[in-house]
Amino acid sequence: MIKFIKKLINFIRYILFRKNSSNNFLFNLNVDINKINYFLELKNTLDRNNFFWDGDWDKKKISLSEYRNFSISFNSIFQIYEENKKYEECDEFKKKAELIIKGKKTGRANSIFELKNYFESLDQLKESLKQFGYKSQQELKNDKRKYDEIGVVIDRDGEIIKLEDKFGGTHRFALCKILKINKIIVSVKAIHRSLLEKDDLKKILTNNDKLYMELLLKKKIKS
Repeated sequence: MIKFIKKLINFIRYILFRKNSSNNFLFNLNVDINKINYFLELKNTLDRNNFFWDGDWDKKKISLSEYRNFSISFNSIFQIYEENKKYEECDEFKKKAELIIKGKKTGRANSIFELKNYFESLDQLKESLKQFGYKSQQELKNDKRKYDEIGVVIDRDGEIIKLEDKFGGTHRFALCKILKINKIIVSVKAIHRSLLEKDDLKKILTNNDKLYMELLLKKKIKS
C-alpha cells in the first residue's frame, strides 16, 4: 500500500508540475565519444533535479568544435597537454586562483595549495587513461560516486549532448579527446520528455520503472 501511494504521488507530481526526481532515473551509458557532437551551455539547462526536460532547450545546442570558446575547464586541458603550457598559465588555474585570493569558493579547491595539487593530479589521470582507457567509477570501486561520469543530456531526436561543466567529467572528456580514447562512460542527467511516448512515460512514472526506461532509451539514442 505504501509503495502504491509513493508511485501515485510521483505520478501526480509529474502531471501537476512536470517534474520527476533525477535520482529515480539517472543511468550510465557506454558510448563512442565521436557520437557526441554538441554541447549545451549551462544557461540553457533546466532543473537538474528533474529528469524529464520540456521546451526548446535542445534547439540551443552548439557544435562541440566551439566548446573551447565556452569552457575554460575544457580549454585548459588542451592548453596544458597540446599547447604545452604550464598549468599555472592555463585559463582555469588563473581564474580559480584569482577567486581563492579574493576569498571566494571554487569547485576544485579552497586554497592555492589544494588547487596546485589538483592540477598536478591531472598528470596521473592522463597516464591512467592512456594506459587503461576510460574506467567507470564502479570499476574504480567508487560506488558512492557511480554517477560521477561525463555528464550528458539526450535531446528529442536521441542526440547525446555534452553538458557545459558543473555536471561532471569535463577534464576527463577533454583528455579522452586528446588521447583519442573512443569508448567512454557518460551519465545521463536528463532527457527531452518527447523522446518517450505518452504511454511509455506513464508506465515509467507510475511504476518508477528505471530499467524499462533505460531499455527504451537505448533503442532511441544515437550512440
